[in-house]
Amino acid sequence: MAAVRITCAAITLGALVITLPGCGWGADSRRAEVHGEVTLDGEAVPRGRITFFPTEGNTGPATGGTIQDGQFHIPRADGPFVGKNQIQINAPRKSGRKVPWSLNPDKMVDELVESVPPQYNSASTLVRDIQPGKNVLDFPLQSQ
Repeated sequence: MAAVRITCAAITLGALVITLPGCGWGADSRRAEVHGEVTLDGEAVPRGRITFFPTEGNTGPATGGTIQDGQFHIPRADGPFVGKNQIQINAPRKSGRKVPWSLNPDKMVDELVESVPPQYNSASTLVRDIQPGKNVLDFPLQSQ
């Protein structure tokens, strides 16, 4: 009888351990959900990309998401790692010019240029401390 109880306890414990990763105790427990708003000179960024890079002793892969009508949301499963992260924001826009397409130089396409200044992307000074759980991060960017 004691052997049956021990076996049942072991099976129950094993089942609990297997389900814990899905409840936030697994490998992704270092990740957090982030959402917020990105504006440039007070206007919502129509579309773009936001990327989080662990920094200042924080480790893990970079991750990101899309910006649509000034809003972004990255669920915890794909979210940035908890701790300091450098953020890069890109928002290409049409320049009004046509340029040869790199895959077919005989075809002309709209030229895209970065609308967000380098201090927010290629030379980003944006760093945020991501906390466990849900994070609301707003980025009121200025072009000057």
